[in-house]
Amino acid sequence: MSPPRSFRGFTLLELLVAVSVTLVIAGLMLAVTTNVLNLWRRSQASYTQAATARLVFDWLEQDLQAAIWRRDTNRWLAADILDSPGSLSNHGWLLGPRVMKPSNGGSLLPLPPPEAGGERLLRNARFGLSGSWLRFVTTNVESGGSLPAVVAYQIARRPITGDPLATNPAAVRYSLYRSAISSAATFASGYDVTSGAYASTTNNPSSASSTAYRAARNVMNPSQANLLGSNVVDFGCWLYVRNADHTLRRIHPTGAGDLSHHAIGSSTATDNRYPEVADIMLRILTEEGATLLEAIEAGRVPRPPSYATDAGWWWGVVEGNSQVFTRRFAIKGIAL
Repeated sequence: MSPPRSFRGFTLLELLVAVSVTLVIAGLMLAVTTNVLNLWRRSQASYTQAATARLVFDWLEQDLQAAIWRRDTNRWLAADILDSPGSLSNHGWLLGPRVMKPSNGGSLLPLPPPEAGGERLLRNARFGLSGSWLRFVTTNVESGGSLPAVVAYQIARRPITGDPLATNPAAVRYSLYRSAISSAATFASGYDVTSGAYASTTNNPSSASSTAYRAARNVMNPSQANLLGSNVVDFGCWLYVRNADHTLRRIHPTGAGDLSHHAIGSSTATDNRYPEVADIMLRILTEEGATLLEAIEAGRVPRPPSYATDAGWWWGVVEGNSQVFTRRFAIKGIAL
């Protein structure tokens, strides 16, 4: 009869060593996985921001290159920097009772100081509470591409869905809207883009499913169907004309207080001359940054002690979670 077998188990020390090694390997794998996920999230956010900027710039390029004007007293192009809550009446804005994008100078730097080399950088500019409200007449709207129509670009702070006057609105975002007015509505309202015919008498925008998104009122108050790019917190433009030697001369903004440029077709004065070149700037938040900003503005996050003011806090969060994109455009339209 064979002797009974003897079984030798793990000692406590061996078990502790095995558990320690397992924990080290798990920790390394967790760190690697976390780094990969963070890299993926940053890459995805950067791709989304770049895609939004490319979409906006492509539309602007087509619109500006098809812009038209006539040598008359109409204002065929207008750019206004709106920097007070009162100026946004009937623009479809949800004005927050708590923290919001700083107004009345807190976000206003249309012409930043020169860099060390003497150059002013558009990427360092800030265009007020709502960014530039840009509108002009173009022929890049109808399917035939020949009938004049007014196009307007502007930022609005709104719930993702619904109207800004809802009792319990959805999550709020800053977004860029492109309102392309129908050629029929443009003909009926005239070719002065600052005309009262293009004003809105209500702050409530039409819904995304509404068919009234190409009406004259959408120049001031865009429909939800006019949404072009989400999480755009700043949008601005510098306008230029060409000198005799083909160099560019900026006609807007010409100084820190130059918040408006209305281009009159017949004018040769700097203050209201029709531009030939435009530099456009976009500041776009990541979705993660937009979610954080929405929580801050809703009062769900307390201000850290490192920020002395809400304005500094708002811009600190935005600059840490956004990218700035710029592009230069030739305005190729000629006088009719």
